Amino acid sequence: MFGGAMPRGPSLASRLTLLDEFSAVWDYRGRARSGAAGPVHSQDAAGAARWLIPRLNLPAARLEKITTLAGELGLTDESRPAGTDFDHMLVIGGGRYTNLLRVRYAREMAAGRRVGHLVLAAASRRLLDSEQDAVAACASGARTEFDLLVAAAGDALGLDIRDVAKHARQRVDRPQRDRTVWRFPSNSNDLGVPITLLETPSPDPDNRRANSGDSYTFAARTAGMHRSTCLLVTGQPVVRYLHFEALRTLTLPLGIRVESAGFGVDRYNRLTETDQRHPAKLLQEVRSTIRSARALIERIEGVACRG
Repeated sequence: MFGGAMPRGPSLASRLTLLDEFSAVWDYRGRARSGAAGPVHSQDAAGAARWLIPRLNLPAARLEKITTLAGELGLTDESRPAGTDFDHMLVIGGGRYTNLLRVRYAREMAAGRRVGHLVLAAASRRLLDSEQDAVAACASGARTEFDLLVAAAGDALGLDIRDVAKHARQRVDRPQRDRTVWRFPSNSNDLGVPITLLETPSPDPDNRRANSGDSYTFAARTAGMHRSTCLLVTGQPVVRYLHFEALRTLTLPLGIRVESAGFGVDRYNRLTETDQRHPAKLLQEVRSTIRSARALIERIEGVACRG
């Protein structure tokens, strides 16, 4: 699809290894980090945040072709679950407007479905300067990703967040180390389900923030999700990437049966130029999906070998 050729016969693991190598040219975030003057202590440092990936300087026809191919891979359009009954719905945080978009979509997905519990999990991290315009629009005064997710819960779910917001304003932040748990009963929000708000500490806080897999694991263990059903709610172009991450971190070790749902890239594309999912960002997430699939297969093969 993208100009390469896959040799016949290799195993799935081998093909994913080849695709990983082939897609290295699309690792725009990695190149940004490698260009830093000194050590970096977060995946988003040195201009490596997803929303800062620069646009490609290519002819319009080639850019349109990339977008079309990403769509054929299932990375641009809305994705809805087949199931209608879930023990849990899980939403993890992100940058800029992502928290608000994901929580609003979670509300849409809850309509007409039975959801036993909604879990919202942010990574412990300080917001970047490049997020401040979104902060001003979504949650004035927010300092952390958790603050943005809390504000999104108030906006989209009618949750009374005053106590959480007050506590957040008064505390001394410990970015990448903060561990926060707030629980709300079913009568606290418009959905009529229990809600848990989480802030996920990094397992390696000196070198990185909590990643998606860390947030999934922390949420599952904190909320007691073992051997349950769970709807993961996110947005494109990361639906497949996060689904593979969930299979690796939730299904294999904890027996959680997962489905995924995500809004289309059109919701980002209506926002600012910084938020638009242009072709370079799509290629980065093709690579992320390949690498996540590779990690999943390696985990499955490791379990099989131990068995």
